[in-house]
Amino acid sequence: MVATNDTAAVERVVAAALEAEYRLSAEVRTVVRGVNWTLAAGPDRAPVAYVRLYRPEGRPKAEIAAELAVLDAVVATDRLDVARAVASQKGQLLTQLEVPGSGTRPMAVFQVAAGEPVRARPDDLRAAGAALADLHGQTQLAALAPQRELAAEGEIDRTIARIEDGFATERARLVAAVADLRGQGMNRAAGPAGFCHSDFRMANLHRAIDRIVMFDFDDCGLGPQWLDLATVGWWLELATGDGAAELWRAFLTGYDRAKDDAELSNSLRWLVAVQHLRSLRFLQDYCQLDTETWVDALGSAAGMVERAASGSLRFLRGS
Repeated sequence: MVATNDTAAVERVVAAALEAEYRLSAEVRTVVRGVNWTLAAGPDRAPVAYVRLYRPEGRPKAEIAAELAVLDAVVATDRLDVARAVASQKGQLLTQLEVPGSGTRPMAVFQVAAGEPVRARPDDLRAAGAALADLHGQTQLAALAPQRELAAEGEIDRTIARIEDGFATERARLVAAVADLRGQGMNRAAGPAGFCHSDFRMANLHRAIDRIVMFDFDDCGLGPQWLDLATVGWWLELATGDGAAELWRAFLTGYDRAKDDAELSNSLRWLVAVQHLRSLRFLQDYCQLDTETWVDALGSAAGMVERAASGSLRFLRGS
């Protein structure tokens, strides 16, 4: 990772690259400095583009190029659009940038997503469901997507196996809850398979009147499309408390599914567990956490999977 005092140097390098390669002259500031580094170009409250410096390891260039090709191929509808990558003066969607302190990193420049952030209210969730239905219906995206399998069952076991012995209590809770789901026959993802956004949560959506504009397709790939529904349910479970069920019903209405049925509900219980453990694996792969933070993260994961196993997920109440 780049040291904190190098942030200004990186911003200057990005600004120079934008001017030289994109003919975009703008002030650049850091928005999110995580595994991927996101920067905004332009005035504070009216950016004209966003820049992503992709992580230097663990993400092949071909996979990033596939993500950008997907964005380019999404057909906008009355309910859906995406923030697409912008080509350089040489016609390239993906370029390379020498970043002070961390070597060469892949770089892409993106359009600004129109509209305002989606909020936890029924009308916004209905719009999000409608947009996701339109995205899932675009079968051309599967051939372009990164060819990685999402929601593979074995990944759950590998993630749990990597939990260190110092957290044996939390690991045992996860082992027991996953075994409970399997014992109930929940360990399968039903529904259609195809292209998945894979990180379809409210933080990655804007609303412009009746259209949802999606962004951050970093985790997209192929798998059960109900994984995207489960991600919404998982986010509602974590963020909205007792209001989760009402918001979930609004989302399903937008997705053109009047209500849960047993097959969908059972799949969602498994896929919520899968998604929470996918987030845990990201922490394992890319983050250095202190013991207290690990206890919190593992306890949250165990609690979520236990609620899935016991059928007590709040967003599914009344299903």
